[in-house]
Amino acid sequence: MSALTKASGALKSVDYEVFGRVQGVCFRMYTEEEARKLGVVGWVKNTSQGTVTGQVQGPEDKVNAM
Repeated sequence: MSALTKASGALKSVDYEVFGRVQGVCFRMYTEEEARKLGVVGWVKNTSQGTVTGQVQGPEDKVNAM
C-alpha cells in the first residue's frame, strides 16, 4: 500500500446496475445528491433496458455508505 493511500484512507470504486422501478422516480437525482453529501464522485445514467447504471468512487467507508 502506498503512503498516499495510507494517508488518505483506502479508495474504492464500484460499478453498479439497479433493476426495478428506477426510471421516472428521480433515482438519478437522489443518487447525485447523496453522492455530493458524502463527498464521493462518479456517474449515473438511465439505460435503454429500463435500469440505471453507474459508478461511484471515493474513500472506502463513504462508498460503502452510498
